[in-house]
Amino acid sequence: MMSEPKRLHPAAVILNLCHTIIQTIKNIILPFFFVYIVNSNHTVRFYGAIALGVLFIWLVAASIIKWRRFTYRIEDDEFRIEEGLFVTKKRYISIDRIQTMNTSAGLVQQIFKLVKLQIETAGGGKEAEAVLSAISVEEAERIKEAVFKKKAQKRENELDEEQLEAEEELGPAVEVQEHYRMNAKELLMAASTSGGIGVIISAVFALISQLDEVLPMDWLFDKFSFLQHASIGIYAVLIFIGLFIAWIFSIAGMMFRYANFQIIKKEQELVISRGIIEKHQVTIPLRKIQAIKIKENIIRQLFGFVTVSIVSAGGGDREKEEGALTILFPMIHKKKLPYMLRTFTPEYTLEENCRRLPRRALKRYLFRSVIFSLFLIIPLCIFFQPWGYLSVILLPIELLFGYLAYKDAAWTINGNRLQLTSRFIGRTTAIVLKKRMQVCKFSQSYFQKKGRLYTISTSVKSSSHMEELTVRDVGEEDAAFILNWYSYEKADG
Repeated sequence: MMSEPKRLHPAAVILNLCHTIIQTIKNIILPFFFVYIVNSNHTVRFYGAIALGVLFIWLVAASIIKWRRFTYRIEDDEFRIEEGLFVTKKRYISIDRIQTMNTSAGLVQQIFKLVKLQIETAGGGKEAEAVLSAISVEEAERIKEAVFKKKAQKRENELDEEQLEAEEELGPAVEVQEHYRMNAKELLMAASTSGGIGVIISAVFALISQLDEVLPMDWLFDKFSFLQHASIGIYAVLIFIGLFIAWIFSIAGMMFRYANFQIIKKEQELVISRGIIEKHQVTIPLRKIQAIKIKENIIRQLFGFVTVSIVSAGGGDREKEEGALTILFPMIHKKKLPYMLRTFTPEYTLEENCRRLPRRALKRYLFRSVIFSLFLIIPLCIFFQPWGYLSVILLPIELLFGYLAYKDAAWTINGNRLQLTSRFIGRTTAIVLKKRMQVCKFSQSYFQKKGRLYTISTSVKSSSHMEELTVRDVGEEDAAFILNWYSYEKADG
């Protein structure tokens, strides 16, 4: 019976302990290094060791107490949780507010064949409303089924049969309608062309800067003191080797992250799962999709691959690897994309024939691409001769990106669907339904007014903020057409 209080699996003690130890280490790492590295007093070290032992015993005891005092149940149309170390805290979550229930499995959960269940609610913010860190797969399915049944029963009491058929979204047993699994080629392309190398390099520099504060690094510098007299060629080789190693680590990280990536479409929801070491599964109701974003960086565009994300008003991946977005296709060839969108998100299909910007908008894109660099290039050329002249190389590169931004900027309308394409470095295409648009804005600067151009933008609501979609320098005739479509035909959307 779901109304009976239940505890998590005992493996939750290990998870609580690991989490608490990590948080404690962050707080005591500086005093620890002071006692054991800087301080040479054996008495201080002895009592420090005793203090650490007592602290560890307390952390173990606290983790066991937290596990014992944590219970959950479903009662009176509420998901009820009681927890607390010394003071009992009660949290009641109305079943009506529950939007999605996602599961994931880290290393500890996989060892014990368990999952972590995250319960997310409407307006719940960035964090999940409730987390059951260690329950069996069968228990997670029972909780989902119980919640779905109660939501369905309430709809039956409040809606007539026609409304029920139109709004039926969740059910305890639904048939799989469509299935997609990312193949090895797409996984390798996603991993090798990701921006993860920047994250790896930043993490290494951050680690070195932290270690330098608590550990003497002079010995390391002494080991590589011979590089002070090395040639530029040696430095170039070492930099190349370092970047290559960082790239390999980036590839490995992305492959572990998106391995076993698959999408299952069940009735009116998408179930997205991924991962090897840590398995994630998220459920997104189709009605919660606010927009689709298709991104192409320079390298992926050359090979014809794109990344597709969902802007969702509820549910999604709490990691937020793309900000407020959930990855729908980490990597897919653009030729396959129209069919895949029609299959999994039929309301959000990709249009090939788009309306481009007027020719008079080109000079504005070229001007914007170089204006800020000129403030850097001019002083460099004046005060740092002759090397400052090398900065002029930036101008043709930026002019090229300015031209590409102009060439790719486009929009189109098909029925109740608006599609906008723009570029900064990579190209982004957004598809949004009229009924999902929170606002449609038209702005015009002084210089745009002289060129009879407008900037159009629309906002859609995501789970954490408003996502803005923009195209600059649209012709005034096109802007008037979009405004008429949004304002006077909105009731049809």
